[in-house]
Amino acid sequence: MKISKKNSLAILNAGLRTGADYAEIYYQDNRTHDYTRRYKSVYNVSSGRTCGVGIRLLKGTKCVYGYTSDLSFKSLLKLADDLALGFDGTKVKEVTDLKEKKHGNLNVIKIPHNQWTTEKKLAYLEKGEAAAYQVSKQVQDVVSRLMEEDEHVEIYNSDGIYTADDRVRTRIISMVVASDSKQFQMSFEGPGFSKGLELLEETDYEKQMVTCANEAIALLTAPEGPSGEMPVVLGNAFGGVLFHESCGHPLEGSAISHKTSPFTGKLGQTIASKVVNAFDNGVIPNGWGTENVDDEGNTPTANQLIKDGVLINYMLDRYTSRKIDPSLKETGSCRRESYRYVPTTRMTNTYIGNGASTKEEIIKSVKKGIYCVSFTGGQVDPSTDQFIFTSSAAYTIEDGKIGHLIKPVSLIGYGYEVLPNIEMVANDLERAPGVCGAASGSCYVEVGQPTLLVKKMLVGGAGGNN
Repeated sequence: MKISKKNSLAILNAGLRTGADYAEIYYQDNRTHDYTRRYKSVYNVSSGRTCGVGIRLLKGTKCVYGYTSDLSFKSLLKLADDLALGFDGTKVKEVTDLKEKKHGNLNVIKIPHNQWTTEKKLAYLEKGEAAAYQVSKQVQDVVSRLMEEDEHVEIYNSDGIYTADDRVRTRIISMVVASDSKQFQMSFEGPGFSKGLELLEETDYEKQMVTCANEAIALLTAPEGPSGEMPVVLGNAFGGVLFHESCGHPLEGSAISHKTSPFTGKLGQTIASKVVNAFDNGVIPNGWGTENVDDEGNTPTANQLIKDGVLINYMLDRYTSRKIDPSLKETGSCRRESYRYVPTTRMTNTYIGNGASTKEEIIKSVKKGIYCVSFTGGQVDPSTDQFIFTSSAAYTIEDGKIGHLIKPVSLIGYGYEVLPNIEMVANDLERAPGVCGAASGSCYVEVGQPTLLVKKMLVGGAGGNN
């Protein structure tokens, strides 16, 4: 324990002195390392550390929060004392003991980050970089990057619980820019997991770089994509970012509790076609968004959100459960970027589950449309649920066959309209890492889905109507 039992009890009880019914101490020590090669040389080698404590007090549906990087007992006790001034009642609860809540380890680490030297890591990146440049003289810029994170958190609360978690993540990134003197095109790949450096041994990084280079070069000669309303096949893996942004966020307890979600009050109702099953699964071993405990100290769950098109659950933490319906169970979904942020409900590994079709059957069913393999990203207006996403690789579909590569196109629509329009779901589920920004900062999440068909979506391409 970074904070002794005696001191943590004193801090918790100081927070409870004016009527709070729940008090929580969150300790975080986060260390990061970043290694980047660019322009055929070492571009950046850097390290960072974030360490501090956040204290949260609840009374019913009222919350007060404060944080500090001063870890002395005097400072933490004063912070709890000051926060207690947010309430004006009398003490209703006292913590007399703390018992450790033990848990299993979903994220087994085989090679810790400190087992490779800096020189070995940079040599690994250099080999990938060289492979990309060898593809063509049209390759103008290559970024090879290794990101490492080692985080330790501890949670103490007035339920008499103490728990801790060690979180290790590794990501290996490729970015290639190609040019034909008239334009630039870019391709990106960045697998990441809650793993150690075994990820590097498992990844054919040179192949990853060559794939990116070939895609960027191919985009140089690709024609502009069509525009208008048409069938769209969404690719698996990072194709799931559309569901994450346009449907996942509206299913978080924070959106439901503020009544800004189109799915507020719709538990038990049909919100999608019957072929749609969706999950926020926080217990996938080594998943990018997997943690052994959430930031309230609760055990994550394999939470099914949508079953056969019917909304059956939200993502909930202690606070949002109180605001929405105290009878609803917390789902281990409380997360934050750091001790500087008030925690709230956030996604972990969120995806649409496998269906009964194959990718080939889906493509064959489309007379004329497009196939968006992956996306560079997008944005959603949380007040309306309208989204716009831009493809990174997309193809035409003609008479049930994949046609030619096209330049990036935009997909525009509303998440609640897309869900009922999903006609077919394949059986080729894959997941991909991402970083999601929201009220409690940037959190590591996985997105995912199988290949699926949306019978009509608005496509914005520079090629005009087809």
